[in-house]
Amino acid sequence: MDALPDAILQCILSRITSARDVSSCNCVSKRWKDSTPYVRTLYFPRNSFDSPLSSEGAADNVIKKMVSRVVKLEELIVYSPFSANGLASWLSLVGHSLLQLELRMDNLNDNRETPSKLDYVAFAKNLESLKLWGVLMVRTPNWDVFPNLKNLEIIGAKFEDHVLIAVLHTCPVLTRLLLLGCEGVRSLSIELPYLEQCKLDFYGMGNSSLTLISPKIESLEVQGCSWIRVPETKHLRELSISNTSGS
Repeated sequence: MDALPDAILQCILSRITSARDVSSCNCVSKRWKDSTPYVRTLYFPRNSFDSPLSSEGAADNVIKKMVSRVVKLEELIVYSPFSANGLASWLSLVGHSLLQLELRMDNLNDNRETPSKLDYVAFAKNLESLKLWGVLMVRTPNWDVFPNLKNLEIIGAKFEDHVLIAVLHTCPVLTRLLLLGCEGVRSLSIELPYLEQCKLDFYGMGNSSLTLISPKIESLEVQGCSWIRVPETKHLRELSISNTSGS
């Protein structure tokens, strides 16, 4: 590795994604440390900060330090615990370059955050893909519009109808939507003109309704919904309704 030109070394190290591996590379030599700012993806697993001495604030600072060293971070995946202030500090640094963001929010039981973690996602305005795990959405996040967001995945969430509808309005060019293991939705109307793939899995909706207005829809899977209306489905090729009361 020491004999490799700088450009090749930077290319190799830019393919490292695990935050622990990136941190280890910083300790190998000054040349390796000088190349790590060229990584494109940083991934913080759930157990990244399992030390008994670790705190949420310490974890926030470590993540901030690492993302601040990257020249152009395109993908950030954080499964380890973090605070709203921590998220704000990272995304204020790299939000402009991020194309893919995946966060384990873990705030299902906390509706007192003001501003919430969700509000700070707006700092990553150029996202193409957003994945959120364990999300509480009882008030509308302070989002403008994500003009390039084509993939939205929310897994394990509690919603209010009007909040979910408002969130979808901020993603006008979505082509893929996954809402899995979600609670609280009673009547949902989705109008996304470019949507091609849609998978919805709701808990405890009872006598609920879904209206999907997406003329380009090709694949639709729905679970846990009683009434389903999908007009203008000339391109529909795959359909799955796992609730026997669906109509």
